[in-house]
Amino acid sequence: MKTLKDLVLALINATLILVALCLFLAWQLMSTVDGITDRLTESIRIFAPVRDEVAGLRAEVSGLRADITAMGTQGVPMTRVEARLDAMGARLDDMQARMDELAALPDRLIDTAIETAADKFARSLSAVRGCEPVS
Repeated sequence: MKTLKDLVLALINATLILVALCLFLAWQLMSTVDGITDRLTESIRIFAPVRDEVAGLRAEVSGLRADITAMGTQGVPMTRVEARLDAMGARLDDMQARMDELAALPDRLIDTAIETAADKFARSLSAVRGCEPVS
């Protein structure tokens, strides 16, 4: 009877130790994910002024285009300048689209960060166990 009691106590102790270890590792994982999320959020905030500046630059190009059109009606040929402005406008449109895409996809960036953290966590668990990760 004493052996059975000792066995049950050992099983409970081992279970509690495993639960404590899992909770600690989950806590470490969550702190890593929080850190990555904070860095990603800050990175996205950095893009906001650049996006606004690109939008302002697009407005300026439109204004210049209107001014050049007005000059063209006065008989001044401006085809070369207009072509350059069109190219600049196209580049700005591309930049604006990419900036909007980055600003609209923070969830995808955070998901990627969480997956990366989970992979790192799994590798560290494998290292603790002494196993090689599956390739």
